[in-house]
Amino acid sequence: MIEIYTDGSSRNNGSRDNHGGFGVAAFNVTKDNKLDPLMFYSKQIIDTTNNKMELSALLYALELSQTTYAYDTCRIKSDSAYCVNMFNDWMEKWSRNNWTRVGGKPIENADLVLQIWKYKTINYPNFIIEKTSGHNGIVGNEIVDALATNDRTKLDKILIQNDM
Repeated sequence: MIEIYTDGSSRNNGSRDNHGGFGVAAFNVTKDNKLDPLMFYSKQIIDTTNNKMELSALLYALELSQTTYAYDTCRIKSDSAYCVNMFNDWMEKWSRNNWTRVGGKPIENADLVLQIWKYKTINYPNFIIEKTSGHNGIVGNEIVDALATNDRTKLDKILIQNDM
């Protein structure tokens, strides 16, 4: 079993100076339920929003599930209710409604949502997407938070504390 954690971040969300980033970390889950790190990835972006970064992280994780980990079962974990609900509930409704929300309003972040949609339509997916608690001491989530916020000090501390 592979667990892939995702997180997105944006400082000054909605302002002109809105730097952000996203982080993705994949782990092999050992027989004793420990996380054995396989890969970490982060990307920093200028002029973005928190939701765009959350969606970008999810998209990266989905791509990993179909390429690097195509022969594994993957559990993708996000602390973003927006991402989890979008993938597990809202996308099918949006698709039937020509990519609009209730009242005919266009969906936000359609460029990313449509890229994610192709993973929703896979016949036999090797992944599930689950909600995880954010900022609650869950090691995988704390690592991707440090990656998304580009906090090297926090990342190093987590890795040392967890013998990674």
